[in-house]
Amino acid sequence: MFKNYINYLVYILTSVVLTYSPLIKAMDEDSRLWQAFIVEGNITKDVRWYAEVQARWKDDVKNFDQGFLRPALNFALSEKASLWLGYAYADTKVANGHTHEDRWWQQFQYVSKYNDITWLTRSRLEQRHLDSGDSASYRFRQQLRASLPINGRNDLSYLVWDEVFWNVNDSQWAGSEGFNQNRLFTGLMWKYTESSRLEIGYLNQFINGTNGRTDQMNHVLSSFVFIGF
Repeated sequence: MFKNYINYLVYILTSVVLTYSPLIKAMDEDSRLWQAFIVEGNITKDVRWYAEVQARWKDDVKNFDQGFLRPALNFALSEKASLWLGYAYADTKVANGHTHEDRWWQQFQYVSKYNDITWLTRSRLEQRHLDSGDSASYRFRQQLRASLPINGRNDLSYLVWDEVFWNVNDSQWAGSEGFNQNRLFTGLMWKYTESSRLEIGYLNQFINGTNGRTDQMNHVLSSFVFIGF
């Protein structure tokens, strides 16, 4: 089983590289740090709340890049499917100060299991409004995620996911319509309680440069702490 999982992971990584390598021209690279703290709990049997605080650092982790506040509600459609409605506030450091973004989003999520592998697929639509932007930007995100327990353990798993971002329209500040970026994560998931966990590992972020911008490749140490109630 583990050998098959590794072969499948290599196939996914190779496919991603071959898919996006034609897009990669001259580009900038950076080492970054992303840290998030998330709490979530039940309101009713079928309705849950979610709140996330996230900070990101850039320039080889020397300077602040972005901060996020992301609250949401999710509604269970079945044991495996859920519908999410959320908002995000983003503060981004730029050369002449800060920009502020209001982002509304809707998401469909489905979780399934095949043998020992737990699969999650997430489809998200965002409506993005920048305080200095000329127009709204609409973006679609699709994530596929898989986790596999290590040596049959219930508390520690391998974790890999990939998420593709696609701009639905053109905007000067968010880029042209079409492929926006890709994020590929590989790491570990540690469940330290039944409802709480840590996800930590390496995240590769490729941003497609449009509107005269250079392509960007970020190498990110990513850690997400989830606390459930």
